[in-house]
Order: sequence, then C-alpha cells, then structure tokens
Amino acid sequence: MLKKVILLGLVSIAILINGCTKGTEPSENLVPVELALKGETAGGITFAKTFAIDSIKIDYAIIVLRWIQFKQNIDTVKEDSLWDDHDMNMYQRKLKMMDDDPVIRFKGPFLVTLRNNEPTPIAVDSLPPGNYNGIKFKVHALVPYDLQRNPAIPDSFLGKSIYVKGKIYQDGAWKDFVFSTGRVNTEFKIKGDFTITESDRNIPYVLVFDLTSWFIDPQTGRLLDPSVPGDQGKIISNIVLSLKGKSRGGKDRNRDGRPD
Repeated sequence: MLKKVILLGLVSIAILINGCTKGTEPSENLVPVELALKGETAGGITFAKTFAIDSIKIDYAIIVLRWIQFKQNIDTVKEDSLWDDHDMNMYQRKLKMMDDDPVIRFKGPFLVTLRNNEPTPIAVDSLPPGNYNGIKFKVHALVPYDLQRNPAIPDSFLGKSIYVKGKIYQDGAWKDFVFSTGRVNTEFKIKGDFTITESDRNIPYVLVFDLTSWFIDPQTGRLLDPSVPGDQGKIISNIVLSLKGKSRGGKDRNRDGRPD
C-alpha cells in the first residue's frame, strides 16, 4: 500500500540567538557567507501492510544547532562525542570556552525551522577564501546557560534539541502530535562544495536534512508512532542516523534550495 510522509511548511523563520562571532566584520581578506537550512521528504513511500498509522504529516521540525563550522579536509575531521554527557555544569563551562574560540564563526544556539518548501536563512558571517569541502555542526539540547545569555529563547525549549509538530492519520481521523527530545547531542559533518572565493559574495550555501526517515522503521517499513514509548527510541535513533548519513550541502548558485 502506498502511503505518504508529507512536509507542510507552516513556520517560515529561524530563531537566531547570538548568531555570529564577535569581531567578524568583513575585511579585504573575508568574504560574506549566507547559510540556510531546509528539511525535505522523498514523497511516496511503500509501507508494510500491517501498521497502526496510515500516514504522517510533518508541519515543521525545529533543530537546535550549537555551532556550524566550515572545514577543509573534512574527511580527516573527527566527530566529538565528549559533550554527550548530562553534566550540565561541565557542559556550560565548555560553552563559555567555545564563546572565545575564534575558529568557530557561526555560533548559536540556532533554533532552526526545517520545512520542505524553501530553505530557512539562519546566519550571515564572513570567512576567509579557501577550499572548504565540508561543514561540521553540533546538535545539542538547550541548557540553563543559554537562557541566561539569551532571554529570547522560549523556556519551553529548555532541555530540547529536536522538536517536531505534525499530524498522524489513525483510526480514520487526523490527530495532532508533538515529538521532542533532548537526547540528540552529537556532532555531525556534511561533505559538499563549500569553496569560498572572492567572487562568491552573493552565492548562498545550503544544508538539506532528510526528514522522511525519522518516522519510518528501517526494518519493517512501518510508520513509527511518536506517542508510543516503544517507538520513541527508534525515532531518536533514526534522527541521529539521518543527520549522520543522509544530510547534504553545498553552494546553491541558482537559489532553488538544493546544493548544486
């Protein structure tokens, strides 16, 4: 039976909190860089015949990014898992150290709305020209230190790194659902053409995240129910695998929301 996972873009802005590094004003050695993010679905998908949910509509997903870093020689870059612990005092000390790190230019936290129709701009900063072939980014739940620094962050997002709002079709009716978690706390890297030259001043860069797989059991093909505790762990695992293996990015010269 053919079912669909549909992304409906209802939220059109990203909340940018303390988005750019202090002291990164453009100079003759720096090029302005525009960065945007989007989520997308693969469209029609065939599911197993035995399932509890017929269809899912994802209105939007929000992802919390701690920072984003353009990298050279991305294949040699390691992913740091040391920040996956739940010691908030230790993590907040690391955040303060990161605030003074001049290497990381795009500093958040960024609360980014992922939607299917078009990318959401999140930041503009300036970087030196170079052959960047990848981006490294950190997803982590918001901590009290974030609210202390940035009162504009909604209290309801404290402790969350992923938030999804949508509807499930079950028992002949559509039902609203909200799925959120603070257990996605990992660094990821995306390969692509992120080369920056002096002539690239008006070329945006885009990261695209696959949302289709978040709510599909990879073994059976059935839709996962975000309200069922037994399925929630699988959803979290799917999100991590999707961010790690199905994300892509690069230059978007024609501004169609997809990497060239």
